Amino acid sequence: MCTVSFIPSVENSAEFIFTSNRDEASNRPTLAPEIYTENGFQLLYPKDEIAGGTWIAVSEQQKLICLMNGAEKAHQRQENYRKSRGVVLKDLLLTSDFNKAVENYDFVGIETFTIIYVSWQEKLELQQLSWNGDEVKLSNLPVQPHIWSASMTYTSAMKKERHEWFDDFISQQNLAELTSEKVWQFHHEAGKNDSNNGFIIDRGLLKTTSITQVKFEVNKINMKFENLLKGETTTRLLV
Repeated sequence: MCTVSFIPSVENSAEFIFTSNRDEASNRPTLAPEIYTENGFQLLYPKDEIAGGTWIAVSEQQKLICLMNGAEKAHQRQENYRKSRGVVLKDLLLTSDFNKAVENYDFVGIETFTIIYVSWQEKLELQQLSWNGDEVKLSNLPVQPHIWSASMTYTSAMKKERHEWFDDFISQQNLAELTSEKVWQFHHEAGKNDSNNGFIIDRGLLKTTSITQVKFEVNKINMKFENLLKGETTTRLLV
């Protein structure tokens, strides 16, 4: 997994639309988003029933974190890992200082990943964290439209094609009028005739199982979640 896009508002420097298509084994059960209180803070996220973690979550502390499998390139998976990456994601979300937490966190024995971190406590900020099994990289990214595709699922050529789809989509929009509905539609339809590399893939057991969208505006967080396997859509609000 997965495919992720981030589109900030041009009208308000704190508002944004964040959308994630999750590619996962179709027999891995998932719970729709709920609000959970952890360490005294309210978190909103869909839950992986097996590991108890998640791949995308938002906090009442005005932070969002999203996980993708793999770092810069695909890796050879081991049989066992010390801790689920979904649990790592929640650990980092619950910290008061993300940068310091990353600096002090023990990533040894954890499968490689890329994390996208968004915060808007004072101003809208975007960061990317990657762990390749040997090295941790934390980068500040410009607050502008971005797309990411997981290295474990998509080759460099596939990523390039998907970036082109996204760039074409952005270039055709008036960003001042871009709605979350248009982005939602794009995440359903981009490459829709390509079951191997479209935004919704079907490679047998590996499928795009859900789409999650987070929209922040006017001091409220709206999370929309569609379970593509069940055809069910859930919306939750975190104020």
